[in-house]
This record gives sequence, structure tokens and C-alpha cells, in this order.
Amino acid sequence: MKNKNDGFTLAELIVSLAILLILASLGIAGILSYQDYADFKRQNSYAQTLFAVAQAQLTSYSVRGTLPELMDVSDSPVSLGGIMTPEGIAADESERGLSAKRNGIYCLTGTRETYEKYLQGEYKGKTDLESRQYEMLYGIFESYMTDRAVLSAAIALEYDPKGGIVYSVLYSDRKNSFTYTAQNKNGRVNICDRREDYRSEYLIGYYGLE
Repeated sequence: MKNKNDGFTLAELIVSLAILLILASLGIAGILSYQDYADFKRQNSYAQTLFAVAQAQLTSYSVRGTLPELMDVSDSPVSLGGIMTPEGIAADESERGLSAKRNGIYCLTGTRETYEKYLQGEYKGKTDLESRQYEMLYGIFESYMTDRAVLSAAIALEYDPKGGIVYSVLYSDRKNSFTYTAQNKNGRVNICDRREDYRSEYLIGYYGLE
């Protein structure tokens, strides 16, 4: 009869350790998965906040008659045929957001680096298009923002400059920059795909008329 005081055999110890390692790995995976989910929700929340802020400012521009200044920095429209909506169809085939699409959708983008330069006044008073675009982008957001640190991130503001309508905002403080044409590389991420699975993989927040 086995002595109850013998303790674990080597085989039993190995099996026990293996089970503990498996449980630990599952626990860590669960924690990491939850953190990614929470981070993705946070990105979406910021995108929604920035959307509301931008729409308030564009409405103010419309009332004051200063929308032509926004049109002046809007160089080329976004190709809606290349945009995949959250529903998985091309944006130019979607019936949503028609009022914004009527005049064409334009975009202003920024990064953590461009916002730092904006804060340092590097774009102020300059007449080149890029500088005026950054001044316009951050000027739209800053007037209504209480926590301006949120702007230190990759941001894309899509809008109709003639109607003063915000079409969408994309946001990520986990990526370096956004692109419509290039591949995902070195922190740069393509934002043409608005489907949730894609955005959750790359932690891209989104809020829009689509």
C-alpha cells in the first residue's frame, strides 16, 4: 500500500507542471485578447468623439460662411469605389451618406509627428498646401476638444467641404499613419477597408455615415 506521505513522483510532478503551464498560457492569452478588444473599443470611442467635434465645427463654418476656406485646402476627392464599407460593399454603391457624397468626399490626415509640429507652430503662417491642411485639420478639432492629447495619433477626417458634412473619422494611437493606396508596413496602415474584422486586427477606430 502506497504511503500517503510519499509526495509526488517525478512523472506526477511533470504532468502537474504541464497542466499549470497550459492554464497559465490560456489565462495570458485571454488577458491579451481582452486588452486588444478594450483597446479597439477605445479607438472607436475616440473616432466617434472626433466625428462629433468635427461636425460641430463644420456646422459653425457653414453658419459663418467660412466653408470656402476648407474647400481651398481640399485638393483631390477620395475614390469611394475603393472604399469598403462596414457592411462589405463599395462606398459608391451604398445608399448611406448620400448627402455627403453628392459634392465629393475629401480627406485631411494627420499623425503624431504632424501634431507635435503643429503645437510647435511649424505650419503657422505658411502658404504651402500641406501646411495649410495641417492647420485646418487641427484647427477643426482643437476648438471643441478638452483633452487635446487625443490628437497625438493617426487621424483621417473625411468630409464634404461644400455642404459642411463630416463623412467619417478614422483614428488610431497604435499606428503611425494612414494611407489609401499603399500596403500595411512599418506602422502605416491602409484605411480603405472599413469592415470590423479588419479594423479590429489593426486597431483602427471608425465612426461615419456608413
